[in-house]
Order: sequence, then structure tokens, then C-alpha cells
Amino acid sequence: MMQKKLIGTLVLVLGVFCQLSFGQAVFQSFDLIVSNPAGVVAAINKAQASVDAQDNLGRVYLHQYMANGESQATHNVLVVYDSPEDMSETIKANLTSADWATFISEIGQVSQVESEVMGQFLGVGGDPAAVLDPNRVAMVYQMSVSDPATYASAWTDFVGANADQGVSYLSAAIASGNNPATHVAVNWANSIGELLMNQPQNLDGWDSYSQRVRGIRKVESTNVMMLLASWNVD
Repeated sequence: MMQKKLIGTLVLVLGVFCQLSFGQAVFQSFDLIVSNPAGVVAAINKAQASVDAQDNLGRVYLHQYMANGESQATHNVLVVYDSPEDMSETIKANLTSADWATFISEIGQVSQVESEVMGQFLGVGGDPAAVLDPNRVAMVYQMSVSDPATYASAWTDFVGANADQGVSYLSAAIASGNNPATHVAVNWANSIGELLMNQPQNLDGWDSYSQRVRGIRKVESTNVMMLLASWNVD
């Protein structure tokens, strides 16, 4: 959902994740400059309740940025698909959908797309069941990684040593315009307080992780966002 244009071809990935594998899940992420937050929610609600919504196979998440540096984006819409095939089917169905055309018109009246990313999930660490607050908060790290396999191994070991500390996701940015980041790591917590009290630098194995990724990873940006609403989520 929220497909403004189909970018690129799926490429990559790291075959290092075993128990942390996230399968074939792919995503689209849209940073929005929103003039009417209630209007965005209303537009998505209407689209999800439409006759054509059954053809949309993605799970939709709406976030609000709490800290976003120099970016003008106020909100983020993330759409997660279980497979590239589900993404393809949804995009194809939307091309001929009158309901989708209405949604694009209505969302355009209350927001402006600042940036778009298409990517693939690579791994998950921690316990997703431990972070279920409807307004959970995330720290997002956008990174340029020159040695994906080495980085993936270091990340896997680090999150594995902190399995009781929230939940973390690693993904690869397949198409992201001029953004130099190749990977995104997201750490979720139930509240901003919980997130700030459990920064990566305070967790087990940080020194070893830092040594292993030194010289192959550059953090391009960090931001904090809160989940506002979700659709098609079990």
C-alpha cells in the first residue's frame, strides 16, 4: 500500500540468519510531511474499509516522529508484505482500483511524500511478544554497511546476547533514492523511558560488537518514532 512508484528490482541478501530469519518479508516505507494528521488516519481507514481492500496483502503501520533531525517528515507509513509476490499482487491490484485512486487523492490533500524506501527484512532479535504497547516507541538507525555478511554476523550475536531486551529488526534498503544508507536497524520498546534506559551501549556484548563493525559501518542518521495505528495486523 501507499505505492507512489515502483522502484528498482529486488537484489541482495545476506544468508547469515538462522534462527533469526525473517523469511521473505519485504516492505515499503514512506516518510510524510503531514498537514492534517487526523486526515491521514481517515484516508487510511477509508481505504482499508473499501471493497478493494481485500486485494491489499500488506500490514500497514502509521508512525509519528518524535525526533527526526533535519528531516521535515512528521509521520511514517510502513507497509509490510510476507513475500515479494504479495507486494507484486497488491501493487497490480491497486493500478486498476477506483478505491485506490480515491485514497491517493485524499492522502495527497493532507500530506506530502518526502522520501520512499523499498527493502527486505533480514532478521529479528529479542522477543516480539514483550513489546506490545499500542503506542510503542522505536529508535531507528540508518547505516551504510560495506561488508554486509560481517555486519550481519556481528548484529546477530549482539541481539542474541540480549534476547530479553525488547525486540530489534534488521533490514536492507534495496531502493532509497539519494539516501546512502544500505541497512536499517530498529530497536523497539514499550515506552520512550524503556527505550532510553536500554540503549545499545549499555547492553551485553556492546564492546565486542563495536570492534567487529568498526570500519564497515557508518551511522547516517538516527531518529525516534512512535506507533500510532495499524491495519491488517493479526
